[in-house]
Amino acid sequence: MPRPRSESTATSEIVRIGLVMAHSLAFYRDILRGVKTFAVDRPGWVLTPIASQPRALTLAKRLGCDGYIAHAFDKRLANVLVSFDRPVVNVAAGLPDLPFPRVMVDHFEVGRQAARHLLDRGLRQFGFVGYPRHEFSIERERGFCEVIREAGASVAIFHERPNRAEEPTGLWLWNRPLLQWLTALPQPVGVLASHDTQAAQVSEYCHQLGRRVPDDVAIVGVDDDDLLCELSRPPLSSVALPGERIGYEAARLLDKLLAGHTPDREAIVLPPPGVVVRQSSNLFAVDDPHVRTAIRFIGENGHRPLRVADVLKIIPVARRVLERRFRNSLRRSISEEIRRVHIERSRQLLVDTELSMAQIAGCAGFHDSRHFSIVFRRETGMSPTQFRSSFRPRG
Repeated sequence: MPRPRSESTATSEIVRIGLVMAHSLAFYRDILRGVKTFAVDRPGWVLTPIASQPRALTLAKRLGCDGYIAHAFDKRLANVLVSFDRPVVNVAAGLPDLPFPRVMVDHFEVGRQAARHLLDRGLRQFGFVGYPRHEFSIERERGFCEVIREAGASVAIFHERPNRAEEPTGLWLWNRPLLQWLTALPQPVGVLASHDTQAAQVSEYCHQLGRRVPDDVAIVGVDDDDLLCELSRPPLSSVALPGERIGYEAARLLDKLLAGHTPDREAIVLPPPGVVVRQSSNLFAVDDPHVRTAIRFIGENGHRPLRVADVLKIIPVARRVLERRFRNSLRRSISEEIRRVHIERSRQLLVDTELSMAQIAGCAGFHDSRHFSIVFRRETGMSPTQFRSSFRPRG
């Protein structure tokens, strides 16, 4: 083991950090950005990218890295890291029995957020595409199914064959069993794929089958890989992950290990910031034309304060009638739909922008920042500031 360093001297000596992960997906690149943010205060750190393959890692041993941040999804890769006898922080969800401390996504909550998003669209039939042996997929499936079943619906499950790929987020090949599974799904249906590459594959097969996305099949992926999501037609909705904060927290934890601290056995689990809504799930599966018109109006005006009276101005029915139709179609009131749209908009602004709380309140339909804070806390269980800091790197 390297000689433990005091944290006070950590900024003055050369420390080589091996970054063992792929760079192909936005999630990995976000993790690297988070590591870089932490390393700003550690000028002695030399960051060295290493391919996440056992042979590449073995060859890189000659570099003499003092510690590693690794996406250790594979036992062979993990065994090489163990043999180095250096501090390692794992940012992968799989292989929980490895002797490495972990910083990871709350994958269970990923599934729950996707389920709530699809239920909010009025859908009552659902599917999940994932893997039977990868922990990240198992937990996303478990969270998804729990929320769907609590709503009184069921989920059709498709599991990839275990031997289809070593790296489960790699590029896909032709998959006839998935095509057959999609053919048999009822419509309309909401489908969560365990990552964006899978979601893009589901979307492509829908085109081949003549299924309309999102009208027949609403699709949500995971990772919010902006390039991959925008390349799909239509663009893919996706659950965003806190990659930058994972990288920052992993770097901070590795810094403590290098200073001789004993690692905590419990993984650091970080919540996803929410669903980034694009066209692939931007529908409302309701038959009532008045409810559809009201939903569209609320969505298009989510940037300004709205009251039920504003909605009634464009719908030629009595309030009591429209409220009843809303509950029959969506199981929520008009006011609840207005509030849902405002909260969803404010969540995305907190994630995607550096706007102040007052500016976000004004852009998300709230009267002022105080009203915004009260409603946001009531609906999400945390303040807007806490929500923003829950996934961003912190100094």
